[in-house]
Amino acid sequence: MQQGDEVRTLMQTLGSAAIGVGIGLGILIAGFIVSNITLGATPVVATTTGTSIPVPLATRAASPTPAASSAPASATPARTATPAPSPTPAPTATPDPLVVTAYSGQGLRLAALTIPSGYTVNSPIAGRVTIKIYQFIDGGIREGAESAGVPNYPYIFVRSADREIKLRPGAVDRDVQLLVKDGDVVAAGQPLFKTVTAGASSWKTFYDAAVNAQVLVSATAQPAGTEVDPVPLFKR
Repeated sequence: MQQGDEVRTLMQTLGSAAIGVGIGLGILIAGFIVSNITLGATPVVATTTGTSIPVPLATRAASPTPAASSAPASATPARTATPAPSPTPAPTATPDPLVVTAYSGQGLRLAALTIPSGYTVNSPIAGRVTIKIYQFIDGGIREGAESAGVPNYPYIFVRSADREIKLRPGAVDRDVQLLVKDGDVVAAGQPLFKTVTAGASSWKTFYDAAVNAQVLVSATAQPAGTEVDPVPLFKR
């Protein structure tokens, strides 16, 4: 009889526990349902830290999301430094080979011009050109002889209103090439003749065998015909 009472007591205890568990589960399920209903009716508000204004979830969902570009970002090419241009060297001026020295002979003051072959002699003054041709025949100076086979030596005069110069180069066509003719009017700096060789002035043949300069020049003041120093006319 005692054992039967214990079994009955145990069964009562288990039944009471099952009832308690059932009631607890019911309360939990009811709370879950109420909670879901409450959450569904209340809009979820997204908040951010800082000072930004909260935006409702519905508003955020309505904003268009920019499509992500599938094209790969192009790499910016590295900039190549442009080298600084090299400075252009200044052209070197070719020095004038003309050498001017003072010389005297036959009672005259002269300028001796030493120049190479291929050099062009320009007139230092503006004026009218007169050309006279001389030959050296039988030890004498002859004007206009025109003897065959004898060198012709020109005297080139350039006369302006206030002066006259007289140039004595080497033989025509052998030593010099004339670039003007008798009666021409030239400006200062205009070419008169060009040396073909480095042959000496006619002065070497006529007066002084020691002369090696290619041209001897004398000058006079006009209209008086007074002798003046010709060296300054050619000095650079």
